[in-house]
Amino acid sequence: MSQDTLFQEVDELKSHFDNVVNRLLKEIDKQQKVISLADKRERIEHEYLQKQIKETQELKYNLEELFNTFIKMLADAIDIKSPYTGSHCVKVPEISIELAKLVNKKGANINLKEIEIASWLHDVGKIATPEYIIDKATKLETIYNRIHEIRMRFEVLYRDVKIQALQRKLEGENPDEVDKWEKEEFQRLTKEWEFIANLNIGSEFVQDEDIDKLQSIAQQEWIRYFDDNLGLSWVELQRKPKSTTPAVEKLLANKSEHIIPRDSKEKERLSKLNIKMDIPEYFLNMGEIYNLSIRKGTLTPEELYKIKEHIVVTILMLEKLPLPRYLSNVPKYAGTHHEQLNGQGYPRKLDKNNIPLGGKIIAFADIFEALTANDRPYKRAKKLSEAIKIIYYMVKDNHLDRELFRIFLENGLHMKYAKKYLRADQIDEVDVEYYLSRI
Repeated sequence: MSQDTLFQEVDELKSHFDNVVNRLLKEIDKQQKVISLADKRERIEHEYLQKQIKETQELKYNLEELFNTFIKMLADAIDIKSPYTGSHCVKVPEISIELAKLVNKKGANINLKEIEIASWLHDVGKIATPEYIIDKATKLETIYNRIHEIRMRFEVLYRDVKIQALQRKLEGENPDEVDKWEKEEFQRLTKEWEFIANLNIGSEFVQDEDIDKLQSIAQQEWIRYFDDNLGLSWVELQRKPKSTTPAVEKLLANKSEHIIPRDSKEKERLSKLNIKMDIPEYFLNMGEIYNLSIRKGTLTPEELYKIKEHIVVTILMLEKLPLPRYLSNVPKYAGTHHEQLNGQGYPRKLDKNNIPLGGKIIAFADIFEALTANDRPYKRAKKLSEAIKIIYYMVKDNHLDRELFRIFLENGLHMKYAKKYLRADQIDEVDVEYYLSRI
């Protein structure tokens, strides 16, 4: 092979090599552009995902805030509905959460968020309870205190006495004897009025002799000259029989128009929910003698049931909420805070083995707050020592949990709460060691 031929082949090989290298460099450049685009796309996707995650977290936070605000708004609405419940739905969660934290330190595993929400909503059913029943401070109270309707009838009776006294004098009877009779009648009516008025307060237990005296006073008569069917709504007229005038009326009476019937299907509906409460025959009974005959307190059986019924409404409302799994016990905790360990509570008469710990905690907090509350019209505020003594006996009677009472006292929760919420005259010494040694 000649030298020229060799150089020619080398040049051809070099040219081929250069072509291969150039094609390779172009391919590398092309791949780098692809990789660059891929990196850019990946970066964009990553940034998009980060943005989505942030938005999702913000949405979750906002939804939780909305849920919590809605819960507190409902609790506030219940407290605002009645000026006498104060901040019951605020104080109960505070006690419940602090007690639950201490219980967890003892080895329990209570979800504090469930306790918080359940205690905020434990009385949500009271939204359906008429406030005039919740706040009923006297026996004759409905929308207003009817005692002065009764007083006006006493006024009419005394006016009749004065008219009769004048007539007797005109007929020639001895004026001194007539005046003496009038004075005696006034004194009798005054004492009877005072008896009825005091009976209306409901601060003392009513004895059999009190009922007999009430029945005797009630039989006195007065004359009504005006039609008492006028001015009534069509619903009231359905319950009231027609009457003529003049009509002889009793001083006090239980009348058909005082009774509001109950829905006949209510018992059937409640039995399907395993509700075991005693349901009164009537929805409401406003009879005057019937209400004044209440042995203790100011509530009739019908009104007491209506108040207790709030727990049924609470259960129905909370079970309809689409709660997440980590809050699934909320209806159970809130719905059992009126149950008792001895099985005599309501609405389902559960015993200690069937009441969840969360329900026992809220029950304890609910009772302690109620005992120490200083804003109820139907009872005076109790001193701290009185409240603890009552809870002690409720523990002994197997109403409240013994261990919760021990933890409550050992950690001084009673005094922490008292210093924050009770009046100075309510805070007194509690012999903690005495109670701890006896439970």
